[in-house]
Amino acid sequence: MLKMKPFRETPGLCGSASLKMVLDYWGVRVSEAETVRKAGASKEKGTTKEGLLKAAKHFGFRVSSKEKSSLADLKYFIKRKIPVIVDWFSEDEGHYSIVVGLDKKNIWLMDPELPGKRKMSREKFLRVWFDFPGKFIKNPKDLILRLMLVVTPYEK
Repeated sequence: MLKMKPFRETPGLCGSASLKMVLDYWGVRVSEAETVRKAGASKEKGTTKEGLLKAAKHFGFRVSSKEKSSLADLKYFIKRKIPVIVDWFSEDEGHYSIVVGLDKKNIWLMDPELPGKRKMSREKFLRVWFDFPGKFIKNPKDLILRLMLVVTPYEK
């Protein structure tokens, strides 16, 4: 299990808050407001994958993203002590959190919506590991399936 300091998001800014926590994990202290500005995020529309990648690069980090990821992909990074930002469907909207642990039955997320970690069964997580832009799915091509973002310092 990765040790990460929790941070509570400003409602609607889970992506920026997740990026802030990952940067903090790597020893770079930035405010949520800074990540919001650099990612072009808003409380109304949230944060795009592209915005998060742009912001992470601005702060001097190497970034990669992958759709149609697997639990094996997550495990690969967690074993190497690298946190992974995931985009999943919480309640009735897309939500970003950080995978900090994984075992045979459960996944642990550092969720900026909560004061600490969220534990979820692998099965449930796989059911909700998707998102889509807008208020509803207009076209099946709009589905964002199993997106993960990896943000690392260049020397890692």
